Amino acid sequence: MPRNRQSHVGQAARLSVENSVRNTASSRTLLGLDRRAAHSASSLWSVAQGRLCPTQGFSLIEMMVVLAIISIIMASVFKSIDLTQRTSRSQQVKLDLTQQAREFVDQLTRDLRNSGYPYQRNMANAVDPANGTNFISPTHPSNAPGLIYVDNGSLWFAGNVDGTAGAEAGTAKVEIVRYDYVPAGAGPGCPCVRRTEFQRSGGDPLTDASTPGAAVAQLEIQGVQNAATAADPIFTVYDDTGVALVLPVDFDNNATTLAGINSLKVVMTVQAAQIDSTGVRPVTTVVSSVALNNCSEALGAGSTPAYCQ
Repeated sequence: MPRNRQSHVGQAARLSVENSVRNTASSRTLLGLDRRAAHSASSLWSVAQGRLCPTQGFSLIEMMVVLAIISIIMASVFKSIDLTQRTSRSQQVKLDLTQQAREFVDQLTRDLRNSGYPYQRNMANAVDPANGTNFISPTHPSNAPGLIYVDNGSLWFAGNVDGTAGAEAGTAKVEIVRYDYVPAGAGPGCPCVRRTEFQRSGGDPLTDASTPGAAVAQLEIQGVQNAATAADPIFTVYDDTGVALVLPVDFDNNATTLAGINSLKVVMTVQAAQIDSTGVRPVTTVVSSVALNNCSEALGAGSTPAYCQ
């Protein structure tokens, strides 16, 4: 074989070997890249699968944080509920206290409406053969002389308060009604205001009202906080000009003043016996004003007060 041809054949063989080497290296490089790409894709798919379908639970720290947050929220909710319930119970206690005081004052107002009935205009001007006393006299047991005694803590009057007929035909059963403040220590549940009702015996009205005998209080309201003084009265009376009158006044010693009473105001501040859910004793005040049909017979001699209708 000629030398030139051998040279060309050698060069061709060398180039073929070099190209094979290059192709092999390139194939290895591409293969390596493909493997790395496949590994990366596999890793991403594993991550995606882990996110979509987690196979692990919460950590202890995560659970503790969640429980702490829930505990704080529930504590706030329960505290609000407890505060609402305590406020509701406190308001209910105060409402009951106000209702009791209002009922007591309403009873007093109803009694006053019947004060002074029946009086001399309703009675026959004749001597009662049973006791020798004229029916129109304020000393007759069937005659209601009206207001008898008023002080800052006491109110006494007479009248047919329950509509009962008297023992004698054509007469009414006249009762003396007393509302009296009783200070602390003078009776169970006091300071209090007591209502005492007893049948009139006859004679001087003030003496009659001052001797209740065996009569006991039928009604009382406890926990009264008024001092029953001029500075903190339970009862206040006014004349027709609205001026408060100086107390006490009574049937025997202040006839003109007693007959000139036009209206009465009751102020009663009451404290509950038990503490409420807030740890205090609720206090309530009830105020009532009464325009009086004052038919007091304190003036005597058949005189009729200006406000007697």
